[in-house]
Amino acid sequence: MAQQTMGGAGAASTIDINPDEMTHIAKELLAIANEFEGTIKPAIKELKANKYLTKGKAKPAMEKVPKANERVMELQDQYNMASSVVFDILQTMIDADRDIAEKIIAALEI
Repeated sequence: MAQQTMGGAGAASTIDINPDEMTHIAKELLAIANEFEGTIKPAIKELKANKYLTKGKAKPAMEKVPKANERVMELQDQYNMASSVVFDILQTMIDADRDIAEKIIAALEI
């Protein structure tokens, strides 16, 4: 368990960071990113190309789809940002403690 002591005006506290939990979170975020790249993006492209959805009787019902697709892709940006933060934390842990680094590397299988 890594510990970080935080100090500031009027208070000090310790944050415990479990490398196993951090690597689990990193793996889950990578799985979500892969799902966006491999499944969600292609499905959105397919929806955009489907003429039935852009013409005819379905058109009124489908007018909100482009906005919904944009919102879904905003989620990808949020997951990417979260992933970046987690990997920054892992890098800090690696830099701070070689023992923790070996556990992180083993858990990520890199």
